[in-house]
Amino acid sequence: MPDDDDLCLGPCEDHGDAVTAVAVSPDGRMGATGARSGEIRLWDLRHGLLTAYVGGLQDGPVENAAFIGNAKRPQLLTTGGSESLWTVAAEALEWRRLPWDGGRLLTSADREAVLRQCGDLRWLGVFGLSDQHRPAALGRTGSGLIVVSGDSGLIEAWRQPPKEKPYADSEVVWAFGGKDDVADQRLTRCCDLWRLVVSPRRGRVVVLDAETGTVVTAFVPPARPTAIAAHPDRPLVVLGGRDGSLSWWDARSGHCLGRVQAHDGRVRALALAHGTDLVMSVSQDGTAALWRLHGRGPVGRFMPPTPTGPRELTHVAGTPDGRCWLIGGRGGQVHVLHWSGHAGFIPKRIGRPSRMTDGGDLEALIDDIRHHWDDGPASMAAVGELASGDLDEAWRTTAADALADLIVNGADPAAREAAVIALAGIDEGQATTAVYQMFRRHDGHGSAGRLLAYFTGEDEPTTEDLVAGLPAIGNFLGVLTSATLGERGATAVPVVHAALRAFPFPAQEDSDGWWRAETTKYRLLDALRRLGAAAAPTTPTLLAVLEDVEIYRDTRHQAKVALQAIGLPETADTIAAEIRRRADLVHDENGEDDESEGFSLLLDVLVGMPPTALAASREVGPALEAVRRRFGGGPSTYEENGELVQVYELHLADCIDETIAEQIGELNPGP
Repeated sequence: MPDDDDLCLGPCEDHGDAVTAVAVSPDGRMGATGARSGEIRLWDLRHGLLTAYVGGLQDGPVENAAFIGNAKRPQLLTTGGSESLWTVAAEALEWRRLPWDGGRLLTSADREAVLRQCGDLRWLGVFGLSDQHRPAALGRTGSGLIVVSGDSGLIEAWRQPPKEKPYADSEVVWAFGGKDDVADQRLTRCCDLWRLVVSPRRGRVVVLDAETGTVVTAFVPPARPTAIAAHPDRPLVVLGGRDGSLSWWDARSGHCLGRVQAHDGRVRALALAHGTDLVMSVSQDGTAALWRLHGRGPVGRFMPPTPTGPRELTHVAGTPDGRCWLIGGRGGQVHVLHWSGHAGFIPKRIGRPSRMTDGGDLEALIDDIRHHWDDGPASMAAVGELASGDLDEAWRTTAADALADLIVNGADPAAREAAVIALAGIDEGQATTAVYQMFRRHDGHGSAGRLLAYFTGEDEPTTEDLVAGLPAIGNFLGVLTSATLGERGATAVPVVHAALRAFPFPAQEDSDGWWRAETTKYRLLDALRRLGAAAAPTTPTLLAVLEDVEIYRDTRHQAKVALQAIGLPETADTIAAEIRRRADLVHDENGEDDESEGFSLLLDVLVGMPPTALAASREVGPALEAVRRRFGGGPSTYEENGELVQVYELHLADCIDETIAEQIGELNPGP
């Protein structure tokens, strides 16, 4: 139960912060709203009255809400920073936080109700999948697959474990998209009896077969979708546009069935009355409109008074019969509307925006940042406007996520750099991760040097100064420094190599010094990885680091990655020659030879080398033959006590042979 200080029964004002979730019980008697502050409010929708509110229990914004259970004892499931289950009774609100596998507490009917109400539920634990996956949208297919979509652009269909093995791992059945096809996937929906997955991508909308992941159709809407509603039982999709338009689409053919100019501002949310042909749209301009599917004009429009404070409407939910609608706004206002075909809209409650909320539309601004990755001027303008304002705690996480997306995926270097500067002022740790990913994806352009100069105030440090400063700087500047070294090309190799050869020191017993040394080595190795083929003279040192058991495992892994990044046939020759030497060593009288141990590490390096380098190498073939001789020349697997055992070295050798064969086949295609 919530504390008395947190729970209020009876009349109360609107939310003091932006509404972030709304839900209506199927019978239309009860509604719920959640706010960015984590506050939850319950409403009597028949009379438009607030019956209870609770605050201080959510660890962040309420992201989604859905009613489950029966009418006599309804329950409300909320997700966000934490996942909670609320049982609603007369003058009581029982609360419990769900564990990561809290889906075990819900019945199958409960889960179906959640899926039907929440196309964007952000918690897979409800459905028995891994807690590590936090999707932006999901749905259930006819055969029971769970379709998961995230901001990375990847859509996956997971099969849950059978009931007799409830704690077994789920498996991925199909996947679509990824980092080269990114979009804000919070708009992904399932429709047509869960047989179709509708996914707005960058510049188009793709419809997938929910069981196989194959593309059914794709179409380009006239305006970027900012809201979506998909009919659960029909192949019908309604899109709300950034320009305020509303359009209807056949999800199987991709044909547009109609389009109207619905609002003066972007459409922020849509809700279908599934038992009718009605759809409600709410907009940035502060209005709500009710439409019949394919209709040319609204059957009802609601325009609340415009007192001081933000008037944007951002969330809407309704009953299946379309007779009751609950609407939330960015200013915390909550409206309750009844509708009839004869009387039109009958407001049961007209909310008031909070004057405590600033006038800037941060949510729309962040939405623009998420969608202007390929538009440099628009990205710069949005980032500049965001960075110029003061963000309260409730908006910092959302803004940081949007900036990180732009840093990793943006097409314009200047926009990415502006986003780095803005994000570093909000969350330096998240900025570090985003910058590392940015340089993985967008090497070059001189961004690292310019950013380093901005944050340190030093315009042209020497390569020696950069290397000398590595042990004393934090992770954020460390990533920028190693990337700057990589941008300096072959001229930086001698200095970086000399610094790396000066290790290992100090001894591991000096934990602080040892860890600082490992971090420095990692950054030097990262610089060599970025230098690519120019770092070829460092190959012997990289091999020594790879096999030094006193060196931290992540540092050794970075040495492997650097060797693979060099990617030359000569590098493959050097590694293969060492593999062959070790494989041909004669065992001592005990059948052991310490020097031959660990050459699987070298095979593992070869597996990740460019296929062209492996195919051009003169030493790889003889090395693989030596490996097979060492292990008896048999197959890479054998059966022992009824179980299949894999000889790892032979398996790696087979993988390398397959890569070479594929490369040769591509170079010499048959007739």
